This record gives sequence, C-alpha cells and structure tokens, in this order.
Amino acid sequence: MQLADDEQTGLVTRNQIAERAGVKRPAVSNWARRHKDFPTPVRSGDTELFHETEITRWLTDRTIPQSQLREGEQAGTTYADRFRRGAGGDRPSAESKAVGSVQRTGTEDKNAVDQLMGRLADRVRGPATMADYVNLCLIVMYVRHAEPERWRRIEDVMSAGQGARDVQSLLRSLGDMAQDTLRRNGDRTDMRSSLLQLEPRSWDDLTTAVRTAAGTGVGAFQLVWESFSAREGLQSSEFCSPVGLASLAAALVLTPGQKTTVLDPYMRGGEMLAAAHRHIGGARGTLYGETLDGRLQAVASLYLLHLGVRPKLTSTRSDRWPPNHAHGVDVVLTNPPFNMSDAPGPGRRAGGWPYGSPPQGNDNFAWVQYALGALVPGGRAVVVMPVKAGNSVNTAEREIRRALVRGWAVECVITVPSHLFSATPVPVSLWVLRRAEHPAREGILFVDAQELGTKVGRRRVLRDTDRDAITAVVRPWLDGEQCPHSEYAVRAAEGGFSAVVVAREVVADEGCSLRPADYLGSGNYGAAPVTAQLLEAGESVVEHADELRLLERRAREAGHGYRTGSGTGGWNEAVLKDLCDIQPGPSYTRLPATARTADAGVPLVFPQDLVDGRIGDATRDRVPWETAERFKKFELLPNDIVCVRTGAQQRPALVSGTQAGWLLSSNVMRLRVRLNVEIDPLYLHAYLGLRYSREWMSHRAAATAAPSLSSAALGHLPVRFPPVGLQRRSVDLLDELGRRADAYASYVSALGRLRAELAEHLLHGLVEPR
Repeated sequence: MQLADDEQTGLVTRNQIAERAGVKRPAVSNWARRHKDFPTPVRSGDTELFHETEITRWLTDRTIPQSQLREGEQAGTTYADRFRRGAGGDRPSAESKAVGSVQRTGTEDKNAVDQLMGRLADRVRGPATMADYVNLCLIVMYVRHAEPERWRRIEDVMSAGQGARDVQSLLRSLGDMAQDTLRRNGDRTDMRSSLLQLEPRSWDDLTTAVRTAAGTGVGAFQLVWESFSAREGLQSSEFCSPVGLASLAAALVLTPGQKTTVLDPYMRGGEMLAAAHRHIGGARGTLYGETLDGRLQAVASLYLLHLGVRPKLTSTRSDRWPPNHAHGVDVVLTNPPFNMSDAPGPGRRAGGWPYGSPPQGNDNFAWVQYALGALVPGGRAVVVMPVKAGNSVNTAEREIRRALVRGWAVECVITVPSHLFSATPVPVSLWVLRRAEHPAREGILFVDAQELGTKVGRRRVLRDTDRDAITAVVRPWLDGEQCPHSEYAVRAAEGGFSAVVVAREVVADEGCSLRPADYLGSGNYGAAPVTAQLLEAGESVVEHADELRLLERRAREAGHGYRTGSGTGGWNEAVLKDLCDIQPGPSYTRLPATARTADAGVPLVFPQDLVDGRIGDATRDRVPWETAERFKKFELLPNDIVCVRTGAQQRPALVSGTQAGWLLSSNVMRLRVRLNVEIDPLYLHAYLGLRYSREWMSHRAAATAAPSLSSAALGHLPVRFPPVGLQRRSVDLLDELGRRADAYASYVSALGRLRAELAEHLLHGLVEPR
C-alpha cells in the first residue's frame, strides 16, 4: 500500500530528481524553465530543494517516450513511476510506520539522513554542538511517528511562521514537546535547553531540517545516531553499537516470548536494549539501562519509546563500582567503552572484586565483573570486549581472566569481523558469561567469525544470516547439548567460520588467553586465509576508486570551480581583535601540572594537540570535573578557533562538536567570532591557515626570547574577507578539494597495501600471476 501524498514529506535536490527519474541533470532545469507549473523550490542556504510529493505529482502526467524506455518498462510508464522506484522500492505502508514496528531502512531514508547530517546540520546548529542538532532530529522523528496529534501542532507552527523572527518560537515548541515527552515517560533529562542552543542561519534551514526528519521511516532513527558517531569521530565511550552486533548478542542468550529482565549498564543510544526488546517480543521483558551521560539517556529514551517500549533508565555520576549490586537481572547485554577509565568515585579502590582488582586506567575487566555481579544466580551476560583484552599481558588482567575461567564464569568467546563500528576499526569479541551456581562444563567454546559480514562502504555489517549461523553453533552449547566436541567445528565450517572447544585447565595455563585465534591456529588476530587477505585488499582499492569517481562526479555536477576575481568589490579588511574575542588560556599558576590528571575529567588542549587544522582526540591531560567547574571562562565551543600562545606555532585548529566543554591549557588561546560581525568562523579558520597568516604569527612569536604570541599582538593581524555568501562558497570549495585530496591519498594507500599483501604471497609461491 502506498502512503498518501501528504505523508511524503521528503526533500530532494535537482541532481536527485534527475538520478531517480533516469534523465540527465539539464533535463530537470529545462522542465523548470519551460513549465510554469513545475514545483517551486525551497531554499536551504545556496541549495534548492523540492518536496518529493510535488515532484511525484508533476511527473505523473509525463509519460516516458517509447525510445527512452528501459528494459522491463511497459509503454505508458511515467517518469513518476521511475521516480518512485528510484527511492529504493515502494514506500513503507502506514501500518509499518506504527510505533513498535520493525522495518528495514531503504535508500530513501539513507538519502534523507545524508542530507540531514551534511551541511544542513552546520547551517541549523550554528555554534551549538552536533549533539544538540541530533536531539532536534530525534525528537522530530519520535513525535512524528508516535504522537501524530501533537505533531500537527508543530506543523501549524511551521505553517504560520514568517521567517527568522519565528525560529525561536519553533525551537521552543519542539523543546517543550521533547521535555513533556521525556517527563511523561519517567526521564528527567533536559532536552529543551539543548534545542534552544541551536542558532539556525535561516527559517528555511530550520524548517527544511524538521520536514526532512519528519519524512523519514522508523529505521532512520538509528541511521542518524550512526551517522553522528561516524561524523564526529567519537571515542569508544560515545559511539553507538551496530544493529547486527546488538542483534547477535541478544539472540545468544534471550529466548523469544520468555519473560526476562535485561540490563545494559552502559546503554549508549539504547541499541542493546532495543535488540533485546525485538528478540523477546512485545511486553515480555523489563528493560533497565544505565549511563554516565544524561544526553545519551535522552537518546536512548527516545529510541526505545520510538519502538514502543518504556524502559527504566538512569544516568548518574555517582560511584560506578559499588561493592554490592542491587539489580539481580536475568540477562546483561552491554558494549562498555574500550580500554578507558572515565568513571569517578572510590569504588575502584574499595569495591568488591570477586575475580581480582582491575588495573588503574583501564576498566575493561571492571565492566566484566560489574555485569556478572548484576546477574541473578544462573543469569547470563554478553559483553563486547576488545580482542586484545583476551590475551593482554597485564598481570592483573591475566589473573582476572584465570579467575573467570576457573570460576566457571566464561562459557564462550566469539570474535566478530573488524570494522563493524562506524567510528573505529577496533576488532572486538563477544564474551558470553554466566553467574554459575555450581561447577559447569569443563570446556569453553571459542568461535572465530571474523570472516563473516558484508562489506558496506568502509564498514562490515553482520546480516541476519550471519547471526543465525553463529547462534546455530553457540546456542546448543549454552543450552547444555551433549555431543562430541568435534560436532561444533563441523557445524561452524558449514556456516563459513571456525569453532573449537578447549578444556578449562588448558585455557587457564600460561597466559590464560581468551582469544579464539590462539586456539584455532591463527598466528595473529586478523590473519585470514590468503585469498581473503588479498580479496579484502583488492576490495579496498575498488572501494576507494569508487569513492573517488563519486566525488569527482559530484564536483562536476555541482560546478565546483573558480574564476579570476577582482578582489575588491564588497571586500572588507579588519584586524582580528575587531572580529572576535581573544581569550588566552589560564596562567600556569592557576592551573599547574599538579592540578591535572591522566584519568577521568575534562580534556585540556595543548599546542601539540593541534594537528592539520583540527584538535586531536587523544589528549593526554585532563582536569577533574570539580576543578573544571571553576574554569568555565576557558571552555571551548564548536567552531571556536584555537591558536598557539607559547611554543612552536602550529596551524590554528577548529573545535568540533565532540570537543565542546574542553578547556584551554596555559599555552594556547581561543578565538570566538562575535555575533555582530559579517565573517563566518569557518572562513576565518581557513584564513588563519594561510601561509601569509601563519608567517605573520610566527614572526611576532619569534620576536620574544622564547616563542610566545600574546593575545594583544595577535589582535592586530589584518584579515580580508568578502560578503558572507562568497565566504561560504569559498569554504565549500576548499572543503570539496580537501575531501578529494583525502580520497586520492586513501586510494594510493590502498594500492600500496594491495601491492605489499600481494608481494608477501606472490614471492612465497602462495599465489601465482595469471
């Protein structure tokens, strides 16, 4: 069943219209020029967008000429027929959009999310963080599908809006709705203030984002969160859990239809709890979730409400490792942060650790014990762990593994494909654990499924068939099946992966490895068969070549280029201090080295963290949360610019959304563009990266005994800038060239990897040239 036209609220560009209708780009321009009834576009910055419903209606009366019909198209086929098919198949039915339904995300949702998370995001959020903008998208998606009556009020506000003066009115309406929705469902998170941080460049930009988000299907909710993870380069404590991985974890230990209590003590965006809900079905489960980040609690709440389940979620900055657990749940499913320690409180020192105290600075084995402690006797946990945790050489971690093995807690370890996460290529394993009431089976099942999965872009995706193949081997083992151990290897081979059962006393010996590769004959983790290694290297080359062709095609279609300009008309010149506020970092006496920590807290930015115009995520020093509260003056916001104050001059860096709230160190200074000046922060950042600007700063810094650039001296830097529209087009062109340069570098790197991989096998006689 097709949705009614008034429900098709997606927006498309001229290029997308041409691609989906199967015509060349100029044909769309000709239609618009020759036919007065061609739909009127809405502007989003410099881009013209069209409502899909209006385009579909207009194309309905236009039959494709006989000579231009494609194979399988009948005489009388219209461009509207082809346009609908170009969206990735028929649209989902109204029933499939109901809350609680599970639908696959099609091309249409993918296109909408690409638009939402592209440049439109920067135009709508302004100086606010990307997380604030994502909150806008998520609340719109939830209310549009779950509360249609309330959604009509938002449509009324948009219909009555007159322009920029109504931007805040719409944001307040959405914020009030978000706040009310969360409060009614037991979530005290303040999403309203998050939305009010947004500063859209125009009314059209804001309404375009809202309407695009509203026009997506239920599956787009997860796509937005995954796109946010990939775009922001989140740390392992922040990015979301892949749907396929969460689905596998749930299928390993949950039984459909069985009443179960499930806990995720690090729930991220709620993906593990969503997978549990889908697997057990309906209202048969009680879902509990915990997080250290209230922002993520709001995301998880909306995601689960979006699916029709009301979870019990909490966020706290209290002690993460209490000596006594108060949960007592049947199942724990969790994907804790990898190789990090960001939990405050004295619990690490005073908590009860039945399997041994974890080492300082790494919470991997703290999470394992927390999960086991939250279970009822006989309960099971599936914990996502970095592969290296399975055979790390740290003495404390090795002894904890030995205690887990000898204490009957480890039942199975499964390595899954690398590159499952959008934000990191870190290879991971699933550890299946049990709070044993009495001695259990003498063996541990090790599964190496790293060859499974399907390549999608730069990631690998676990499909339902992969999940089913793994569970067909693992579930019988967990259910206590009595059969020869060799049978598990045979079943695994049929599914395209490897498995072996190893006696506990063998595992507990020596290094007590919980890495499947150590028992399945692979010398190094990730070492695949020859053909698989070469195939992956070859696929990487093809993938990067395809990306290059796509970028080049888009550049041609968008007409990216330049022409000789006069450099005078409409241009202005001012000194830096008249364009932005210049804030040096705190003095060393106010923030000495003794006030810093390498563990939990707010990151500090130093000159060495400024790399290629960005701030690196691997900052070394932090300050405790309570100390950071006293240094609000030195906080960073998105699109702030950080320059070196003391030390060798580096290219100034632009602050990203994930770095909001980080603090200046004594050796850097912050530039923040004033609201009343006609210069774009991205343009200013590009200007400060020019050879002229960097030499100017270096000369002023070199004039002192030790390289040091004062804020007063920096304030006199002359800056030339054109009208804002030309600034943004200039930045867009430079960004486009930067993306193409990165793509070429990646392509060259992939070719080099393929050559090196081929040489290793070719010159040892493992493969031969054709």
